[in-house]
Amino acid sequence: MKLKAAIRYQAVELVQSAAVFCLIIGAIIAAVALIGLTKGAYLSVPNMGFLPYFLMPLLALSTFQGDIRFLMQMGLTRPQVIASTVASLGAACLFLGLVEAACVILVSFWPQMQSLYLMSYGLSNGPALDFLFMALGCAATSGAGLAFAALQMRFGTRRVVLACAALVLVGLTILTNVEGAAWAFAGTMSWLLGFGEGASLANPFLLFAVVTALGVLVAWAAVRRIEVR
Repeated sequence: MKLKAAIRYQAVELVQSAAVFCLIIGAIIAAVALIGLTKGAYLSVPNMGFLPYFLMPLLALSTFQGDIRFLMQMGLTRPQVIASTVASLGAACLFLGLVEAACVILVSFWPQMQSLYLMSYGLSNGPALDFLFMALGCAATSGAGLAFAALQMRFGTRRVVLACAALVLVGLTILTNVEGAAWAFAGTMSWLLGFGEGASLANPFLLFAVVTALGVLVAWAAVRRIEVR
């Protein structure tokens, strides 16, 4: 019962945050279109559809760090805290996916100007795959955010940030100094995202699922040793 109550508490909070975010984005798009109508010109704000992929890691960071102490004081174990947070983030991701699919169906310009998936992979793929892409993509970024939050609480912000910066620096050094590394990296990423020769449209979905699973696994491993006061 405690786990169900925790999931309900976190899920409502996260879905409400995602709903407010969607309303703000919708208001911005509508306001720009209205300004265009009053001036007799066509104005638009393209590519707003990628913003949910940045929203979810921020929500993961804030909800995990803010709720872990509260949930453990409620009597939840560490695995239950992870389960509650993952389920709640999943609910927010599904909500964003549903909003994306609804916009594709109901808003005429959305597929051509706002949907990251349909603009990248073709309008013929339809709202169902767009929903799945949005839900899994947000799950992947929230998984990365959850892992970062857990590592941050386990090792401290400075250590985690320095470690991430060092990894990025090493990667850039390899890409710029090893012959053919940059092309190999670009080709691998293109293939993983479903572009290029021999690539499948299923690749990005599988990539998102793997990133999500790794993020949850890292968060679970880190949270086992977190000292909560």
